Amino acid sequence: MSSEDPKKDEAKNVTIWPQWLAAYTLSLAVMGSGLANGWASPYLAQLTSTEANMPLRLTDTEVSWVASLLNLGRLAGALLSALCQEYIGRKKVILLGGLPLASSWVFTICATSVTWLYVARFCSGIGSGIIWSALSMYLSEIADPRIRGSLISMNVNATAVGMFLGNAMGPYLSMEMFGYVSLVPNILFMILFSLIPESPYHYLLYGDIDKAEASLRWFRRKADVKAELRELQEFVDGAGTNIFRNFKQFLQPSNLKKALVVLGLYAFSYASGYNIMTSYSEIIVTKSKVSITPSIVVTILGFATIVAGLTATLLIDRLCRKTLLIISSLGTSISLAILGLHFHFLSVGYDSSNLTWLPIIAMLSFNLSVAGGLQPIPSTLLGEMFPASLKNVASLCVSSSNALMSFTSSRSYQPYLDLVGDKFVFWTYGVCMLFCAPYVYFLIPETTGKSLLEIQRSTKK
Repeated sequence: MSSEDPKKDEAKNVTIWPQWLAAYTLSLAVMGSGLANGWASPYLAQLTSTEANMPLRLTDTEVSWVASLLNLGRLAGALLSALCQEYIGRKKVILLGGLPLASSWVFTICATSVTWLYVARFCSGIGSGIIWSALSMYLSEIADPRIRGSLISMNVNATAVGMFLGNAMGPYLSMEMFGYVSLVPNILFMILFSLIPESPYHYLLYGDIDKAEASLRWFRRKADVKAELRELQEFVDGAGTNIFRNFKQFLQPSNLKKALVVLGLYAFSYASGYNIMTSYSEIIVTKSKVSITPSIVVTILGFATIVAGLTATLLIDRLCRKTLLIISSLGTSISLAILGLHFHFLSVGYDSSNLTWLPIIAMLSFNLSVAGGLQPIPSTLLGEMFPASLKNVASLCVSSSNALMSFTSSRSYQPYLDLVGDKFVFWTYGVCMLFCAPYVYFLIPETTGKSLLEIQRSTKK
């Protein structure tokens, strides 16, 4: 008599390479978004330097706006994405996001004044907002539960790849040439992703069972997907496309609580100062007075982020999501405390030549900690925690709030820095992150290895 679990036998027969193919194709768009983030560190440093050979010179106020307008554009992108997703599908919305991203590089190539940079950064924010609002939803809907976290984490890590390439290319390429190079993954994405099927959930939402079955077969490579199709139908059952009716349902306490829990996790991510460290990394390294060329340090930090992201991709579906988040938050807090300590030593006149290792270790451990949990897992939870009827509304609310938090974080950095100084800025971020561990322990549900329907059943109050 066999004691094999039928579910395990069925899981062994599922082919996953088409899902990875879709995710890798999507990662080209995410890499383009990462290049837009990675652009900031080298070029903001050059645009404020009196020594760099640049066609423009920006004031600190102008630099602050260039750094933060991308995040304001994300808000517009998130709103546009949410309005379109239910009607044209996740896939077409993601493809739509490639257009403003491509436009942003065209404006960067043509930049002759700070206004062009403002428009370019705002357009890259619109594209990023559109793509990120739909990406985790699309991947969560096409993925087998065994690899859902890995697919989303891998795409979050593609942002780090883009930032690394941006940091590495920036010191050696003109802004014009950087724009031409960055157009390449954008164009490749739009060509290749157009060949990938739409999510089966979108077809079921409109009652097109035949297309849903065909999509599922493409992603699973199985002739018989009836059982999974029935589960998807149960998950989608009752979902409608009226965004205002869905919003009313979203405001019910049990659903609103899920959104606030996920949003709180994103808030901690921004409270860590991650987008500040990304945009101003070369300026921060320069101010820390290390004896190594700042652009080399930033490139090393970017590579370490990629390694940490790859590790998270491998572990996110093997270890508990909560465990990774707690380790990530504590590591981030300690790293920020050490970086603040370095600037304290500089403020009391300590010889900077004896401190070169300290800020590098602090920033390295910061990047490793954030990329290992705080970056990929909130996006994973956003794609997992909501019923079919509320996924779009939840994405709209969370993505819009994220854009506002990111904009506020970027825009307030320079005024806060001028007010209290470097060491207190980083110590403030570090103290905020201390509260993340208990928040995760008590409030974040464990979703590892569960189907979307199982997650809804387990989180229903």
